[in-house]
Parts: sequence; structure tokens; C-alpha cells
Amino acid sequence: MRVVSTLFHGIVDYLVGILVIALPFFLELTGGPRVVLVILGVAVILYSFLTDYELGAVRFLRIRFHLLLDALFGISMLISPWLFDVPADRRWPVYFIGALALVLTMITQTRADGTAATD
Repeated sequence: MRVVSTLFHGIVDYLVGILVIALPFFLELTGGPRVVLVILGVAVILYSFLTDYELGAVRFLRIRFHLLLDALFGISMLISPWLFDVPADRRWPVYFIGALALVLTMITQTRADGTAATD
């Protein structure tokens, strides 16, 4: 059941991108974990900017491909604390954002109003 509009999803995308960029600084992470989270945050903002939905500027990527990228982002967020040895007491925000991304991919509509998408 896809109940989240692409407009709301776009707002969440940009906010999550900014949050993920800021997260390693709030959690006082350094080295690999910091670099990975900043790259993931920048990636979310970049592919959101390129998506064919209400808040996309270039509108190059179809929303279905965007949702696939969101799923990959969510999986990356879920495995990155383990891969990059984030201290256990600082992992929960990263896990929460990863799980939220996966849920959002499953409940977001696959057609944005006023875009080129026909499905």
C-alpha cells in the first residue's frame, strides 16, 4: 500500500541527506564512519536533485529508480556501523535512518504529479 506522496518523500529525502551529513559530527565519529556517512548523505541529496518528482531540479531519474537507490541507501545505513566499527552506543541513529529509508521505499507512490512518468 503506497500511501506516501512523492512530494512528502522528497521533503524527507533532503532532510535525511542533511541529517546523515551532520550525524557523524553529532555522534563524534571520525575516520571511516564519518566519511561514509557524509558520502551517503551527499548521495541522497544528489540523486534527489536528479529525480523526476516535485522537488527534483533536473528530473533525470525515474521515481522507481530513485526508490531503488533509497533501498540501497537504507541497506548501506544498516550495514555501515558494523562494517566501519561504529561504537555500539552510537549505532542506533544510523540503524533507525536505514530502517526508515527501507520502509519509505515500500510505501511511497511510484508516480509524481506533473512529471513525465506514465506508470
